[in-house]
Amino acid sequence: MRIVVIAGPPCAGKTTLAWQVAGPDDVVLDFDDIARGMGSPVQWLHPEPYRTQGELVLQQAIAEAHAAQGSGTAWVLRTAPRPSSRASLAELWGADVYVLDPSEAECRRRARGRPTGTGSAISSWYHRYRPRRGDLDAVDLVHSHA
Repeated sequence: MRIVVIAGPPCAGKTTLAWQVAGPDDVVLDFDDIARGMGSPVQWLHPEPYRTQGELVLQQAIAEAHAAQGSGTAWVLRTAPRPSSRASLAELWGADVYVLDPSEAECRRRARGRPTGTGSAISSWYHRYRPRRGDLDAVDLVHSHA
């Protein structure tokens, strides 16, 4: 199975994009969905033990998708602001990495109604984000699946 990472700040639209481009044989691996499925009482910014356990389950799901035979794609959603994080994902899983960056102002607009802490998580992502050679523009995903 092919692994594709969609990276970007909170409220960038990673989940929406993944479901928009996913085909019938694809899976969307979303940390928030996993944590909620484990019983997290919140939609985002999950408390312990959901955060740690959810990350372990996500990593196992990526490994299983990578090992799976078939023509589908596993769409892996990560914030991954650091180039080294995205490079590790690309190397470890042979993944294509797309960065979705609608702008800090747009992410903040979309964050209205989200939990306290979302705005600071957005700011943190933009403060830590650096481009990486090899990253692809997520806008190309939309055009290639239109």
